Amino acid sequence: MKSNLLLLATLAAAGVLISLAAGADDQPPAADKPKSDVAAALDRASISLAPAYTLAYKFAAGDEIRTKVVHLVTVETTIKGVNQTASTRSVSTKLWKIARIEPTGNIVFEHSVEDVNMWQNVTGRQEVRYNSTTDRAPPPGHEHIAASLGKVLSVITMDKCGRILARDDKQKQFNPGIGDLTIPFPAEPVKAGGTWSIPNEVRVSLDDGTVKKVATRQRYKLDKVEAGVATINVETQMLTPVNDPKVQSQLVQRLQKGTIKFDIDAGRLIHKQMDLDESVYGFSGPDSHMQYLARFTEEPATADAATATAKTEKPGESTK
Repeated sequence: MKSNLLLLATLAAAGVLISLAAGADDQPPAADKPKSDVAAALDRASISLAPAYTLAYKFAAGDEIRTKVVHLVTVETTIKGVNQTASTRSVSTKLWKIARIEPTGNIVFEHSVEDVNMWQNVTGRQEVRYNSTTDRAPPPGHEHIAASLGKVLSVITMDKCGRILARDDKQKQFNPGIGDLTIPFPAEPVKAGGTWSIPNEVRVSLDDGTVKKVATRQRYKLDKVEAGVATINVETQMLTPVNDPKVQSQLVQRLQKGTIKFDIDAGRLIHKQMDLDESVYGFSGPDSHMQYLARFTEEPATADAATATAKTEKPGESTK
Protein backbone atom coordinates (compact mmCIF):
# COMPACT_ATOMS: atom_id res chain seq x y z
CA MET A 1 0.00 0.00 0.00
CA LYS A 2 2.81 2.41 0.86
CA SER A 3 4.40 1.82 -2.52
CA ASN A 4 1.08 2.54 -4.25
CA LEU A 5 0.68 5.80 -2.34
CA LEU A 6 4.25 6.77 -3.16
CA LEU A 7 3.61 6.12 -6.86
CA LEU A 8 0.43 8.24 -6.83
CA ALA A 9 2.21 11.05 -5.04
CA THR A 10 5.01 10.99 -7.58
CA LEU A 11 2.58 11.14 -10.51
CA ALA A 12 0.63 13.97 -8.88
CA ALA A 13 3.83 16.01 -8.50
CA ALA A 14 4.53 15.46 -12.20
CA GLY A 15 1.13 16.83 -13.18
CA VAL A 16 -0.29 13.63 -14.60
CA LEU A 17 -2.56 12.45 -11.76
CA ILE A 18 -5.63 14.09 -13.25
CA SER A 19 -5.29 12.32 -16.56
CA LEU A 20 -4.77 8.98 -14.84
CA ALA A 21 -7.66 9.54 -12.48
CA ALA A 22 -10.17 10.22 -15.28
CA GLY A 23 -12.69 7.36 -15.15
CA ALA A 24 -10.92 5.86 -12.13
CA ASP A 25 -14.09 4.13 -11.01
CA ASP A 26 -14.07 2.00 -14.18
CA GLN A 27 -10.34 1.19 -14.13
CA PRO A 28 -8.26 -1.17 -12.02
CA PRO A 29 -6.06 0.29 -9.29
CA ALA A 30 -2.79 1.85 -10.37
CA ALA A 31 -0.88 -1.09 -8.94
CA ASP A 32 -2.61 -3.41 -11.42
CA LYS A 33 -1.78 -1.30 -14.48
CA PRO A 34 0.87 -2.56 -16.86
CA LYS A 35 4.27 -1.02 -16.28
CA SER A 36 4.21 0.32 -19.82
CA ASP A 37 1.27 2.61 -18.93
CA VAL A 38 3.13 4.04 -15.96
CA ALA A 39 6.28 4.52 -18.04
CA ALA A 40 4.28 6.30 -20.75
CA ALA A 41 2.72 8.59 -18.15
CA LEU A 42 6.13 9.44 -16.73
CA ASP A 43 7.43 10.11 -20.24
CA ARG A 44 4.56 12.52 -20.87
CA ALA A 45 5.27 14.23 -17.58
CA SER A 46 8.96 14.51 -18.45
CA ILE A 47 8.10 16.12 -21.79
CA SER A 48 5.68 18.58 -20.20
CA LEU A 49 8.30 19.65 -17.66
CA ALA A 50 11.15 19.88 -20.18
CA PRO A 51 12.55 23.37 -20.80
CA ALA A 52 11.72 25.26 -23.99
CA TYR A 53 14.44 27.18 -25.81
CA THR A 54 14.28 30.44 -27.73
CA LEU A 55 16.34 30.13 -30.90
CA ALA A 56 17.31 33.53 -32.30
CA TYR A 57 20.18 35.47 -33.83
CA LYS A 58 21.85 38.02 -31.55
CA PHE A 59 23.80 40.77 -33.30
CA ALA A 60 24.72 44.39 -32.68
CA ALA A 61 25.25 47.19 -35.16
CA GLY A 62 28.83 47.10 -36.44
CA ASP A 63 29.30 43.36 -35.94
CA GLU A 64 31.16 41.52 -38.69
CA ILE A 65 30.47 37.79 -38.90
CA ARG A 66 32.79 35.77 -41.10
CA THR A 67 32.21 32.12 -41.86
CA LYS A 68 34.25 29.63 -43.84
CA VAL A 69 32.14 27.81 -46.42
CA VAL A 70 33.36 24.57 -48.00
CA HIS A 71 31.45 22.93 -50.84
CA LEU A 72 32.48 19.60 -52.34
CA VAL A 73 30.59 18.00 -55.24
CA THR A 74 31.11 14.93 -57.41
CA VAL A 75 28.64 14.10 -60.19
CA GLU A 76 29.04 10.81 -62.04
CA THR A 77 26.92 10.29 -65.17
CA THR A 78 26.47 7.45 -67.63
CA ILE A 79 24.76 8.24 -70.95
CA LYS A 80 24.69 5.71 -73.80
CA GLY A 81 27.52 3.79 -72.19
CA VAL A 82 29.78 6.84 -71.83
CA ASN A 83 30.89 7.64 -68.29
CA GLN A 84 31.83 11.12 -67.12
CA THR A 85 32.84 12.47 -63.73
CA ALA A 86 32.71 16.13 -62.76
CA SER A 87 34.25 17.15 -59.44
CA THR A 88 34.31 20.61 -57.92
CA ARG A 89 35.59 22.10 -54.70
CA SER A 90 35.23 25.62 -53.39
CA VAL A 91 36.38 27.25 -50.17
CA SER A 92 35.11 30.77 -49.56
CA THR A 93 34.80 33.34 -46.80
CA LYS A 94 31.32 34.74 -46.29
CA LEU A 95 30.89 38.08 -44.55
CA TRP A 96 27.87 39.63 -42.87
CA LYS A 97 28.26 43.29 -41.87
CA ILE A 98 25.50 44.25 -39.46
CA ALA A 99 24.39 47.71 -40.57
CA ARG A 100 21.76 48.34 -37.91
CA ILE A 101 19.22 46.83 -35.55
CA GLU A 102 15.80 48.33 -36.10
CA PRO A 103 13.47 49.28 -33.21
CA THR A 104 11.38 46.22 -34.06
CA GLY A 105 14.43 44.02 -33.47
CA ASN A 106 14.86 43.29 -37.18
CA ILE A 107 18.45 42.93 -38.36
CA VAL A 108 19.76 44.70 -41.46
CA PHE A 109 23.06 43.42 -42.83
CA GLU A 110 25.23 43.46 -45.94
CA HIS A 111 26.08 40.06 -47.39
CA SER A 112 29.29 39.52 -49.36
CA VAL A 113 31.92 36.92 -50.23
CA GLU A 114 35.47 38.06 -49.54
CA ASP A 115 37.53 35.37 -51.24
CA VAL A 116 37.29 31.99 -52.93
CA ASN A 117 39.58 29.08 -53.73
CA MET A 118 38.07 26.88 -56.45
CA TRP A 119 38.99 23.69 -58.25
CA GLN A 120 37.16 21.86 -61.03
CA ASN A 121 37.91 18.66 -62.90
CA VAL A 122 35.77 17.12 -65.64
CA THR A 123 36.56 13.93 -67.53
CA GLY A 124 38.26 14.77 -70.83
CA ARG A 125 38.88 18.43 -69.97
CA GLN A 126 41.73 20.38 -68.50
CA GLU A 127 41.63 20.94 -64.77
CA VAL A 128 40.63 24.46 -63.71
CA ARG A 129 41.83 26.24 -60.57
CA TYR A 130 41.24 29.73 -59.24
CA ASN A 131 42.44 31.25 -55.96
CA SER A 132 41.31 34.85 -55.64
CA THR A 133 43.97 35.64 -53.04
CA THR A 134 46.93 34.55 -55.20
CA ASP A 135 45.81 34.63 -58.85
CA ARG A 136 45.90 37.95 -60.68
CA ALA A 137 43.19 37.00 -63.16
CA PRO A 138 40.46 34.35 -63.10
CA PRO A 139 40.34 31.58 -65.73
CA PRO A 140 37.87 31.94 -68.62
CA GLY A 141 34.30 31.57 -67.45
CA HIS A 142 35.03 32.71 -63.91
CA GLU A 143 35.19 36.46 -64.52
CA HIS A 144 31.78 37.10 -62.94
CA ILE A 145 32.91 35.34 -59.77
CA ALA A 146 36.04 37.47 -59.48
CA ALA A 147 34.03 40.63 -60.15
CA SER A 148 31.62 39.91 -57.29
CA LEU A 149 34.23 39.25 -54.59
CA GLY A 150 34.58 41.86 -51.88
CA LYS A 151 31.45 43.68 -53.02
CA VAL A 152 28.09 43.87 -51.34
CA LEU A 153 25.99 41.19 -52.99
CA SER A 154 22.77 41.85 -51.10
CA VAL A 155 21.33 43.97 -48.34
CA ILE A 156 19.19 41.71 -46.19
CA THR A 157 16.55 42.52 -43.63
CA MET A 158 15.62 39.62 -41.39
CA ASP A 159 13.90 39.20 -38.07
CA LYS A 160 15.74 37.75 -35.11
CA CYS A 161 14.36 34.31 -35.99
CA GLY A 162 16.18 34.35 -39.33
CA ARG A 163 13.13 34.95 -41.53
CA ILE A 164 14.15 37.14 -44.47
CA LEU A 165 11.75 40.08 -44.71
CA ALA A 166 13.44 42.02 -47.53
CA ARG A 167 16.33 41.46 -49.92
CA ASP A 168 17.98 44.00 -52.21
CA ASP A 169 20.45 42.28 -54.56
CA LYS A 170 23.30 44.56 -55.62
CA GLN A 171 25.45 42.18 -57.68
CA LYS A 172 25.15 39.03 -59.71
CA GLN A 173 25.18 36.33 -57.08
CA PHE A 174 27.90 33.77 -56.58
CA ASN A 175 26.64 30.95 -54.38
CA PRO A 176 29.54 28.65 -53.50
CA GLY A 177 27.38 26.11 -51.75
CA ILE A 178 23.95 24.70 -51.05
CA GLY A 179 21.68 25.77 -48.29
CA ASP A 180 19.72 28.83 -47.23
CA LEU A 181 21.40 32.11 -46.45
CA THR A 182 19.91 32.14 -42.95
CA ILE A 183 18.50 29.54 -40.57
CA PRO A 184 14.76 30.11 -40.03
CA PHE A 185 13.87 29.46 -36.40
CA PRO A 186 10.38 29.10 -34.89
CA ALA A 187 8.86 32.27 -33.46
CA GLU A 188 7.93 30.50 -30.21
CA PRO A 189 10.25 28.65 -27.80
CA VAL A 190 10.74 25.01 -28.74
CA LYS A 191 11.52 21.92 -26.67
CA ALA A 192 13.92 19.14 -27.58
CA GLY A 193 12.12 16.94 -30.06
CA GLY A 194 10.06 19.84 -31.38
CA THR A 195 9.77 20.40 -35.13
CA TRP A 196 8.93 23.25 -37.51
CA SER A 197 8.71 23.51 -41.29
CA ILE A 198 9.34 26.19 -43.91
CA PRO A 199 7.47 25.89 -47.23
CA ASN A 200 9.35 26.52 -50.47
CA GLU A 201 8.79 26.34 -54.21
CA VAL A 202 11.38 25.17 -56.74
CA ARG A 203 11.07 26.06 -60.43
CA VAL A 204 12.33 23.47 -62.91
CA SER A 205 12.72 24.03 -66.67
CA LEU A 206 11.11 21.44 -68.94
CA ASP A 207 12.09 20.41 -72.47
CA ASP A 208 9.12 22.24 -74.00
CA GLY A 209 10.27 25.53 -72.52
CA THR A 210 7.70 25.63 -69.76
CA VAL A 211 8.47 25.79 -66.06
CA LYS A 212 7.26 23.24 -63.51
CA LYS A 213 6.69 24.40 -59.95
CA VAL A 214 7.62 21.84 -57.31
CA ALA A 215 6.42 22.38 -53.76
CA THR A 216 8.90 21.44 -51.03
CA ARG A 217 9.44 22.19 -47.39
CA GLN A 218 12.39 22.29 -45.06
CA ARG A 219 11.66 20.28 -41.93
CA TYR A 220 13.68 21.19 -38.86
CA LYS A 221 13.89 19.28 -35.61
CA LEU A 222 15.55 20.38 -32.37
CA ASP A 223 17.34 17.14 -31.59
CA LYS A 224 18.95 18.17 -28.31
CA VAL A 225 20.50 20.99 -26.31
CA GLU A 226 23.76 20.41 -24.47
CA ALA A 227 25.85 23.09 -22.73
CA GLY A 228 23.84 25.80 -24.45
CA VAL A 229 24.40 24.37 -27.94
CA ALA A 230 21.34 23.36 -29.94
CA THR A 231 21.66 20.48 -32.39
CA ILE A 232 19.12 20.83 -35.18
CA ASN A 233 18.40 18.27 -37.88
CA VAL A 234 17.16 19.51 -41.25
CA GLU A 235 15.78 17.69 -44.28
CA THR A 236 14.08 18.71 -47.51
CA GLN A 237 10.73 17.03 -48.08
CA MET A 238 9.12 16.86 -51.52
CA LEU A 239 5.41 17.74 -51.46
CA THR A 240 4.77 17.63 -55.21
CA PRO A 241 5.06 14.09 -56.63
CA VAL A 242 7.88 14.01 -59.19
CA ASN A 243 8.21 10.92 -61.37
CA ASP A 244 10.04 12.42 -64.36
CA PRO A 245 13.76 11.54 -64.12
CA LYS A 246 14.67 14.71 -66.04
CA VAL A 247 12.99 16.82 -63.39
CA GLN A 248 14.51 14.72 -60.61
CA SER A 249 17.99 15.33 -62.02
CA GLN A 250 17.46 19.08 -61.62
CA LEU A 251 16.08 18.78 -58.12
CA VAL A 252 18.83 16.72 -56.50
CA GLN A 253 21.14 19.67 -55.89
CA ARG A 254 18.29 21.57 -54.21
CA LEU A 255 17.82 18.94 -51.54
CA GLN A 256 19.21 19.27 -48.04
CA LYS A 257 19.84 16.81 -45.27
CA GLY A 258 22.16 17.48 -42.40
CA THR A 259 22.82 19.00 -39.00
CA ILE A 260 23.14 22.50 -37.59
CA LYS A 261 24.80 23.43 -34.29
CA PHE A 262 23.76 26.79 -32.88
CA ASP A 263 25.01 28.63 -29.79
CA ILE A 264 21.79 29.71 -28.08
CA ASP A 265 23.38 32.20 -25.66
CA ALA A 266 25.57 33.88 -28.29
CA GLY A 267 22.93 33.67 -31.00
CA ARG A 268 25.50 32.49 -33.55
CA LEU A 269 26.09 29.55 -35.87
CA ILE A 270 28.72 27.08 -34.67
CA HIS A 271 28.61 24.52 -37.46
CA LYS A 272 26.43 23.51 -40.37
CA GLN A 273 26.85 20.40 -42.50
CA MET A 274 24.64 19.19 -45.34
CA ASP A 275 25.26 15.89 -47.14
CA LEU A 276 23.70 14.57 -50.32
CA ASP A 277 23.96 11.14 -51.92
CA GLU A 278 21.30 10.83 -54.60
CA SER A 279 20.87 8.65 -57.69
CA VAL A 280 18.65 9.26 -60.74
CA TYR A 281 18.03 6.66 -63.44
CA GLY A 282 16.70 7.37 -66.93
CA PHE A 283 17.24 11.14 -66.93
CA SER A 284 18.73 11.07 -70.46
CA GLY A 285 17.62 7.81 -72.02
CA PRO A 286 16.65 4.43 -70.56
CA ASP A 287 20.24 3.40 -69.70
CA SER A 288 21.35 6.73 -68.26
CA HIS A 289 22.35 7.13 -64.63
CA MET A 290 23.47 10.02 -62.45
CA GLN A 291 25.08 9.82 -59.01
CA TYR A 292 25.20 13.14 -57.13
CA LEU A 293 27.45 13.42 -54.08
CA ALA A 294 27.86 16.67 -52.19
CA ARG A 295 28.91 18.07 -48.85
CA PHE A 296 28.42 21.62 -47.65
CA THR A 297 29.92 22.91 -44.41
CA GLU A 298 29.89 26.31 -42.78
CA GLU A 299 31.54 27.42 -39.55
CA PRO A 300 33.10 30.55 -38.04
CA ALA A 301 36.21 31.60 -39.97
CA THR A 302 38.51 31.54 -36.96
CA ALA A 303 41.13 29.24 -38.49
CA ASP A 304 42.23 27.69 -41.76
CA ALA A 305 40.86 24.29 -40.81
CA ALA A 306 38.20 24.38 -43.51
CA THR A 307 40.76 25.15 -46.19
CA ALA A 308 43.03 22.36 -45.00
CA THR A 309 40.11 19.94 -45.04
CA ALA A 310 39.17 20.85 -48.58
CA LYS A 311 42.75 20.35 -49.76
CA THR A 312 43.11 16.91 -48.26
CA GLU A 313 39.68 15.46 -49.08
CA LYS A 314 38.58 14.26 -52.46
CA PRO A 315 35.02 15.46 -53.20
CA GLY A 316 33.63 12.01 -53.90
CA GLU A 317 35.18 10.46 -50.82
CA SER A 318 34.20 13.19 -48.40
CA THR A 319 30.49 12.52 -48.73
CA LYS A 320 30.61 8.89 -47.74
